[in-house]
Amino acid sequence: MKKTAFRVIATALCVILCSQAFESYADPSIDEIKDERDETQENLDEVTATLEELAAEQNEVIDEIEQVNEALVTVMTEVEVIRQAVVDKEAEIAQATERYEEAVATANEQYEAMKIRIQYMYEAGEPDYLTMLMQAGSFSEVLTKADYVQDLYDYDRNMLAEYQRTIEQVEELRIALEAEQEELLALQADYEEEQAYMESVILELQALSDDYAAQIADAEALAASYAQKIEEQNAEIARLEEEARRAAEEAARRAAEEAARRAAQDSVAASADSGRITTTNSVTYDVSSIYAANGGDLGKSIAVFACQFIGNPYVPGGTSLTNGADCSGFVFSVYKEFGYTVPRTSYSLRSAGTEVSYENAQPGDIICYPGHVAIYIGNGLIVHASSVRTGIKISNAQYRGILTVRRLI
Repeated sequence: MKKTAFRVIATALCVILCSQAFESYADPSIDEIKDERDETQENLDEVTATLEELAAEQNEVIDEIEQVNEALVTVMTEVEVIRQAVVDKEAEIAQATERYEEAVATANEQYEAMKIRIQYMYEAGEPDYLTMLMQAGSFSEVLTKADYVQDLYDYDRNMLAEYQRTIEQVEELRIALEAEQEELLALQADYEEEQAYMESVILELQALSDDYAAQIADAEALAASYAQKIEEQNAEIARLEEEARRAAEEAARRAAEEAARRAAQDSVAASADSGRITTTNSVTYDVSSIYAANGGDLGKSIAVFACQFIGNPYVPGGTSLTNGADCSGFVFSVYKEFGYTVPRTSYSLRSAGTEVSYENAQPGDIICYPGHVAIYIGNGLIVHASSVRTGIKISNAQYRGILTVRRLI
């Protein structure tokens, strides 16, 4: 299992490094990133499964450690009990030894006293002993004194025998206690050996658990890197999908605008004969007065083209003729359809092209107002993106004070 886990982790690291190297030299598509993400997810699932296996095996080792620890506690308790028993036994042996020595000393004292008395009465004191008998007043007194001597002798012998038995009993007890102590020491050695073995087993199991912990830490780090990579891949996919969505919307918008412009241009071409146009809102508008005004054909075409978008919305900052534009964005986009690039702001348009007087204004000229611009369509009228409320419409050219009239064609 350990080798398998290491292989999984090592392989996964190689995959990450290779994928990172690939990303450094390639610009993958959404489908390629999705494939990479799916592969990363598979690797993450594999590492997750490995983590579960490692955790399960580590838990088994931890359970074994707990079991051995419980047994070790029992053994250590037994060792302490035996050690205390050995100490107690040593105290008993010491007491028995002391009693033995005291009994021997007492017996020796009794024996020495008896020897002195015997020596005094039977050896050195025999005349005195006879004198004591002869001096007796009666036979019964003689017998009494003789009995006294015998009793004293018997007493000494009995006491000596008693002391000897005490010595023997104490010696036997001491020998028994020493034998019990030997057994306890042997048992203590066995338990201490078992304790040492269990401690070594715990160390081995702990080392194995630590090894599992290290593998788990590596696997968790790897899983985290996979999760981070998946998050980055999902973010990149979302970004590319958003770009694709915006690109599709932009393409659709441009296609719609292009279709509207073509329709408007076709309508402009047709209006030259009919004198009428149809706006992008399907409203018919009479433009014959534009064609009848003074000025060049290109300027008139620009004016008629601009009228195609009457009724469309005003959007601040916008440049779309169909979806919405502001005043300068409207002028900018109309001229752009005819291949002209004009300034984007109303302020800059005041100095664009050549200035002409309002009296000489022609269809297609730009009328500049304070903070506003419009396209002149002749007969004192303008078409312009007026406001958010009114949108693109036709107004009287002098509905407000004119700053300048600019001719770009």
